[in-house]
Amino acid sequence: MRYLFELSKDHKTLPTAEVLSCLKAEKISYKTLYSNKNVLVIDTDNNYEKIKLIAIRLSSSFYIDEFLFSCPPSLDTIKKVALENNIRKKGSIAVKHLNRSTKINSQDIVKTLSKVYTKNRKVNLEKPDIEVRAVITDSKVYVGLKLFKINRSQYEQRKVQFRPFFSPISLHPKLARTLVNLSCIKKYNTLLDPFCGTGGILLEAGLIGAKVIGSDIEEKMIKGCKKTLEYYNIKDYTLFHCDVGDIVKHVENVDAVVTDLPYGKSTTTHGEATVSLYQRAFENISKVLKKNGRAVIGLSDEGLITTGLEYLSFLEKHELRVHRSLTRFFVVFKK
Repeated sequence: MRYLFELSKDHKTLPTAEVLSCLKAEKISYKTLYSNKNVLVIDTDNNYEKIKLIAIRLSSSFYIDEFLFSCPPSLDTIKKVALENNIRKKGSIAVKHLNRSTKINSQDIVKTLSKVYTKNRKVNLEKPDIEVRAVITDSKVYVGLKLFKINRSQYEQRKVQFRPFFSPISLHPKLARTLVNLSCIKKYNTLLDPFCGTGGILLEAGLIGAKVIGSDIEEKMIKGCKKTLEYYNIKDYTLFHCDVGDIVKHVENVDAVVTDLPYGKSTTTHGEATVSLYQRAFENISKVLKKNGRAVIGLSDEGLITTGLEYLSFLEKHELRVHRSLTRFFVVFKK
């Protein structure tokens, strides 16, 4: 079966990487048919139930569709190819779209698809039995049948100002979930954040069923993190008040590590130089991480990737500009 992932443009590389990591986590073998900033289309066995699990996990996609076809954005071509790709399912129908084109009249494409697919069918724009979706780009149109809508509003509802413990330096829940997914963590596996802060990463991991472990050098953060996890009914957690150098005393053989290392004037390193802190962090993360486990690490300086390479293997890097004077680098390592 072929699946079409409608990607957000929240970031250049993270949406695609997130989907691929989730496919790996669920052990889905696949062949990539199309991959660009707008869509990812894969061919795989009929893994509907596993794809459904992925839909629950994702944060940087809009929809997952059953892929029908793609073609150049010519109206005649679209009509011809659509007629060749019949929809067997019975019921009411609606044609909707995601417009990523700066040159094409998307409504003309929607009308063309509607003429083909609504013939002899009842149109229901509110609650159709079948939703035909078109992702329209300058060079191609990708058409599919909606299977799952990604619940992206949930991440806005979990922003730090709505939690029982507040800190202005917390990651946005959507980004935290993406980083968790990059770790390929599975349900019931163990994920560690050794700089857990307010608990945003642990929260997102806990919500997909992982066992979560957090530590922080500041006791107030541990207390606040506990409030956050309890508020969202995360029960399978363990928290430690300790320096990153002492995590080996509390935990071993975790399946994944996801953390955003301290940086800047608004976070505390207790007077320790950043380079020294990062060195100790990577050393101790490598000690507690299982072989072949992934560590997804937020860095303040791209040059610090070399520090990680002393202990772990590099897989991929994602650059995120926060503001003019700050760019974050989220790097995936493997033991």
